[in-house]
Amino acid sequence: MELLETAHVDLGRSCQDFCAYYDDFGVFCGDNDNGCENCVAYNDSNECVVLGGISNAIYMELISEPDTFVFTRDLKQCPTFSKLKTLLLNEYWCMAPDLDPLACILKNSPVLEKLTLQLSSNGGDIIEMKGSYSSVERSSAISEHLKIVEVKFHEMDKTTHKVLKLYI
Repeated sequence: MELLETAHVDLGRSCQDFCAYYDDFGVFCGDNDNGCENCVAYNDSNECVVLGGISNAIYMELISEPDTFVFTRDLKQCPTFSKLKTLLLNEYWCMAPDLDPLACILKNSPVLEKLTLQLSSNGGDIIEMKGSYSSVERSSAISEHLKIVEVKFHEMDKTTHKVLKLYI
């Protein structure tokens, strides 16, 4: 079997796997019985559609729009990324109040060495902070191999502050 070295998944605006009511509620409507046609169609799915197919990558970029739920569905059956050393994620992974999507990926990446978080794709100057993840404050769910955390952002908002506080 060939080794998958790099995986780049960008689920942009053209992705059809989205919640039709996300903008109205700020959450996926598929968690209740009154979901939109998109959420209801996939609500019972236990398949790990995208993440399962790229779980052997060494380098991975996962980019998604807030209303796209394929990654949210995949995280219910999140695979182990046993070879993943470098990971780049956008703000989608940090939008949940408790950072659950980010925490799930980190928990299932046992050899991760470098994490880059791009918290805004808007124009303007980019602020970049790099840090070493402290082993003293490390959660047991985060790889002991994680040495570098980069956070790129345009402005200091609540999400950016929360991420910096936890990971740098």
